[in-house]
Amino acid sequence: RTIDRICFGAAAAAAFLLAVLFVMGIAEIILRNAFQISLTFAVEYSGYLLVFVLFLGSGWTLSQGGHISVTLLREHVASSVAHWIDIACTFVAMIITLILSFSLIDYALGTWARGTVSYFSSETPLVIPQAALAIGPVVLTLALCARLIRLWQGQNPEINSADASAASRSKDPAS
Repeated sequence: RTIDRICFGAAAAAAFLLAVLFVMGIAEIILRNAFQISLTFAVEYSGYLLVFVLFLGSGWTLSQGGHISVTLLREHVASSVAHWIDIACTFVAMIITLILSFSLIDYALGTWARGTVSYFSSETPLVIPQAALAIGPVVLTLALCARLIRLWQGQNPEINSADASAASRSKDPAS
């Protein structure tokens, strides 16, 4: 449930950042067309925000059963075999996202050590967007871990939206 709360929080952050991306895009269009003014940071930050939105929402999407799933093999084997295939695939995916998470964290730390900045006029320290980028795969790794635990316990690996909302609002740490 803690992981579900983390995934829901990351999805909420993604929704907020999507709204920021929308407002920034509209502001750029209006300012450019009406006043011939451009937001110098709009191109750079819209790229960062787009990637954040995609990655931050991935853990919640997984918990909701929203990721693409190829069921061709599962449909042609016994349900007990399909269950073990699901466990194996979830485990492999978790290892892959764990490696991706560590790689992105290492990449951000290397950028921080070198003090690298973006080539745009804002000269944003690249450790900031790279560290934020690493959060998404970490959340997805946690979501895959929660899925693996649910599968191992014989539970439904996906939760519904009502469960996620309730889990995020719950104040009882034992729930």
